[in-house]
Amino acid sequence: MAPSFSRPLALFALVLAACSTAGTSPVDEERQIEIHTESTVGYMNMGEYDRAIDQAMRGLSLDPDNDRLKLYLARALLMRRGTQDVMRAEQILRELDGTEDFRVPLGLAEVLERKGVAFDQAGRAIASGERFTQAPDPAARGKELSEQALTAWNESLEFYGRANELRPNDLEIVSGLVRVNSLLGNHEQSLVWADAFLATSSTDRSFWEEQLRRPDMSVAEEERIRTNVDRLTSLEGAVLLQASSTTLSLDRREQALAYLSRLLTIDPDLPEAHSRRAQLLMDLERYEEAIAGIDSYLRLAGLPFEHPYVRRAYELRRACEMAIE
Repeated sequence: MAPSFSRPLALFALVLAACSTAGTSPVDEERQIEIHTESTVGYMNMGEYDRAIDQAMRGLSLDPDNDRLKLYLARALLMRRGTQDVMRAEQILRELDGTEDFRVPLGLAEVLERKGVAFDQAGRAIASGERFTQAPDPAARGKELSEQALTAWNESLEFYGRANELRPNDLEIVSGLVRVNSLLGNHEQSLVWADAFLATSSTDRSFWEEQLRRPDMSVAEEERIRTNVDRLTSLEGAVLLQASSTTLSLDRREQALAYLSRLLTIDPDLPEAHSRRAQLLMDLERYEEAIAGIDSYLRLAGLPFEHPYVRRAYELRRACEMAIE
């Protein structure tokens, strides 16, 4: 599993205290760099990416060749998700030596995956007329963007593969291989990686869930373990949704249904899973089960009656009732 950026909260508090007194207490440059590094890590853990970026930049102003800070800066930019942020993260990561640290090719793989998605969405929007372009030939421009998407995804796949060589079976890397293979239309390969992911993730999640039953845990240790469980659950859920979509595109409805059923065992309150499962059950003419799934979706979605999704759910429910009659 990929190492976390986490540090003990007590250390982070000391770092912030040091930052607040830096103006009045003389500290050497090396200590200042370490303070900025620890502050970057702390803010990233808190999800405060703007502050993490600021601290990383402050550290790099003192040590422009600090690869650790560059890596954290790229990760914070990537997490902020803006188009310019992603481009900037790519530039930083391409300047780093990724021959030993798997996080460098992993970061580049994620950047290129997102770039590909952005190109693909723009190309589709231009081709359909939903998005304006100044290009003299909108159809050609849409095709060009679609080709750029494929180029980005192919390079992303290469970097995910390189990261996997450096750190085999890391779940974040494998989940990326699931997604990008699917985006490229390599559906069978995507499912191979999905099944490999699920074989490992269920074991890892069971281990951490068992650790939570220990009676001698500190509060900090329990928080760390719960974070691991939540992370694994989130990754596993995303892979199961992707796998269900992939198998459905291959017209394997029973297999898609199995992935969704497994998802609901780990996240029973996920409205999207109930909705997708209900639709599949309806397609398979298992109408009573479909009605139960629709009712679960309506209960969990929390949407007003006039919402299009809710209205559609009631239409499907009525269709199931009529099929039973």
